[in-house]
Amino acid sequence: MILSPEHARPHRSALILMTLLALCSLTYLAGLRGGFLFDDFHQIVNNSALHAIGTPAQSWLAVALSSDAGILRRPISMLSFGLNVSLFGMNPLAFKLVNLAIHLANGALVYAIGRRIAGRLIEPSRIILIKPEALALFTAGLWLLHPLNVSGVVYIVQRMNELAALFTLIGLLCYVDGRLRLLREERALGQAILGLCIFALLAVFSKENGALIFAYALVIETVCFRFEALPQQQRVLQGFFVLTIALPSALIATYLVMHAQGLVSSYSGRDFTLYERLLSEPRILCDYLLWIFVPLPAWMGIYHDDIASSTGLFNPTSTAFAIAFLLALIIAAWKLRLRSPGFAFGVAWFFVGHAMESTILPLELVFEHRNYLPMAGLLLGIVCAVAPWLASHLSARRVAITGTALMLICASLTAVRAASWGDPLALALSDARHHPDSSRSQYEAGRAIVIAGAMKGDRADADRKAEPYYERSSALDKNQIAPVTELMLIRASRGPIAKSSLDDLTERLRRSPTYTQANPFLDMLVSASEKKTSLTPQDFSALVEAALGNPHFPPKVRAMIMNNFGAYQFNIAHDSQSAVGWTLAAAAEDPTNPYFQLNLAKIALTVNQPDKAREYLDAATRLNKARTYDKEIDALQRQIMQ
Repeated sequence: MILSPEHARPHRSALILMTLLALCSLTYLAGLRGGFLFDDFHQIVNNSALHAIGTPAQSWLAVALSSDAGILRRPISMLSFGLNVSLFGMNPLAFKLVNLAIHLANGALVYAIGRRIAGRLIEPSRIILIKPEALALFTAGLWLLHPLNVSGVVYIVQRMNELAALFTLIGLLCYVDGRLRLLREERALGQAILGLCIFALLAVFSKENGALIFAYALVIETVCFRFEALPQQQRVLQGFFVLTIALPSALIATYLVMHAQGLVSSYSGRDFTLYERLLSEPRILCDYLLWIFVPLPAWMGIYHDDIASSTGLFNPTSTAFAIAFLLALIIAAWKLRLRSPGFAFGVAWFFVGHAMESTILPLELVFEHRNYLPMAGLLLGIVCAVAPWLASHLSARRVAITGTALMLICASLTAVRAASWGDPLALALSDARHHPDSSRSQYEAGRAIVIAGAMKGDRADADRKAEPYYERSSALDKNQIAPVTELMLIRASRGPIAKSSLDDLTERLRRSPTYTQANPFLDMLVSASEKKTSLTPQDFSALVEAALGNPHFPPKVRAMIMNNFGAYQFNIAHDSQSAVGWTLAAAAEDPTNPYFQLNLAKIALTVNQPDKAREYLDAATRLNKARTYDKEIDALQRQIMQ
């Protein structure tokens, strides 16, 4: 019985915690079967630095810096992926098992922190009704078993988020322990601050939202400890938070005011503006709260592009209501901070957790994993506010039964959701069914059908089944390129393509607001260079011209377009001169990338020009500073010497 008001002996609490961790592991078992998803391929599977592990070209520095995610490149997370590859190879099961282990460790840390501060979050008049130990166990159980966390655990690339949470929680545990010792008049202020700072660095280099650790610590300090200390220690604490929160916030605010136009222009790659994002996020925060407290899997999913951005205070009307509700929540938390510290703590923690990813940064509007750590403190605060009240109105037996039932419901929902994640086709079809207005969900359903069909050796039938999903995806979002390219390749394998279809793709390539939309076109060029279709070189030339005319595609993307079109010219059009011209243009567009020089060397070898091949290979060797392409360079050198 988790919510028992009786004092739990240490070994009994440890046994309950181990039971919760084991139950969490069981609920995720079915979810470990699936393979890699889209972002996993981008960050892990197609990462040349990770593939070099175990070869003479291995470089841990290259692994650490091999991500293009975030301004700091998340080296701690990338090194953890590197260790995975070093120990177990490119095995998705091994990656997921490590993710699950990190989640279990985070659950234990949520319990450890909760056990230390729950007593300070209970309304003073009800503190004798239920023990903090029981509240911490129940909170940890709910959080571990909550279905909203499935995407944050089973989606391999979200280890970045998990690791940031892990180091944040360890740092906060150091801080809480130090503060409790300080209240017992022990010398521990240095431990509290040093532990927080050390693990802040590890958290930030796992994912940038680890910088919120200081704001989380301020919530704990303000609500739980209220700067209770000797005068000199109190001044040190206040100065610490001025240096880590107030001063950086002021500097960032000043910078944003002075560079407001730069912030506005950073949204050029999005289909919404800064103003629209700020209006939309209150609605989305309300959605997050709904998903946390009414965790129906049908509301959840990988993609939420069916949630439209707000274009005005009353467009949609729910925008104004969401803003009013969140303001009321903040006011209530402030007014009840003394009578119900748990409620104030939960609200403050939730808003702090979303201060980075749900405000002004030009990120996508919605992602479930953004609630991973914010939900932990929110649940702890609400449990500490509600459970003692329940204990005063219900018997201990009923309170325990209610708490156990809630956790079992969460465990059941998580098991169901994890099972769908263990089957890529089932997951994609489930998301498409639950999100019929999500263009990306419809596209992923079609793509999953094709992949499953190809594995069974029945690609033609799979293409026919996928077509309706691609058609709906392209109709729902006029900026999406992926479903249109897939439809075009399917239909081009059967016969001529209508001019209207070519014009549609041309226009999408020309106006796409995000450079990531170029990836499907790059894949289309690769597919077309491997197998002849009804599309002509003139058709592809027009499409390439439109893509290169898109101002949102950066030089690296433009270079890959040129390179892939060069491959098409060489393999399908059999125009080696044009192929060399396009590949040279790619090398000029992205002059630090050895990949294009390697391709030029391959072309030169194919047309029997070994001197030219050696020249290009020497250029590739000079550019290969991270030693990522050592294997390919060695192979080409052997070919030239033959």
